[in-house]
Amino acid sequence: MDLRQALRDAIGGYRAALVALGVLLAVFLLVPLVVILPQAFSSGLFFKFPPPGFSTTWFDQVVNDDLWRDAFTRSLWTATVGATLATACGTLGAIGLRRLGLGGRALRTAFLAPLVMPQLVLAIGIFVARDDLGLGSSLWTLVLGQTALAFPVVLVIASAGLSAVDPALSRASASLGHAWPGTVRRIELPLIRRSVLSAFVLAFALCFDEAVLAYFLSPPGQATLPTQLWLASTEQASPAIAAVATYVMGFVLVLLLLAGWLGRQAASNLRSAR
Repeated sequence: MDLRQALRDAIGGYRAALVALGVLLAVFLLVPLVVILPQAFSSGLFFKFPPPGFSTTWFDQVVNDDLWRDAFTRSLWTATVGATLATACGTLGAIGLRRLGLGGRALRTAFLAPLVMPQLVLAIGIFVARDDLGLGSSLWTLVLGQTALAFPVVLVIASAGLSAVDPALSRASASLGHAWPGTVRRIELPLIRRSVLSAFVLAFALCFDEAVLAYFLSPPGQATLPTQLWLASTEQASPAIAAVATYVMGFVLVLLLLAGWLGRQAASNLRSAR
């Protein structure tokens, strides 16, 4: 039986109610965008819906403002470093857990803890422990927090990629005299490289758009873009905020589309490898 047909049969008479609920949820999520995004093209000095006129002045102002440019550069740096560390640790963790088999379940649960832990709790914990870790008030504290936040995402994606790799390949490599580092480097990593790239892109998007950790862990005077957005919104309701939000949403959307494409390519390559 076709999976879609089986799903329709299972839903039965609740289909109309579920469709209506889905539409309401979509409207609830899209209404803020419909209200905020047009403000980026407003000719007025403050938020007003609908905008009094059309203008791209706010986009030019944001691009030429050193405060916003510095915040963007800072977010780009922290997200790149955090995503790189998370990708390296998450991929190695997935490879290690694959070799532990059933014995790695408890360890996997511990690794996935940041996914269910409130970001506020994670931020406060790192903030309290940063002096003991020798980090002090620096952007490396934020990088550490972003790495911890993105690590489980990479672990899940890398583990999914590895689950499609035939374990017989690793056993064949071992039987030919290759130690596990050589097997990882020559067999496993090449087969899951697109999954790893997809995980990096998602980790980067998560780190770049993260606001709670950035608010608590950024050093004074070194706000990231999400933090600067929050601070600016508490000071004035300028359409420049909507322009920055439009830039950020467009950037993150491109990253998510890229991650989705890489994920599909990875699945296709693994199917062809079989």
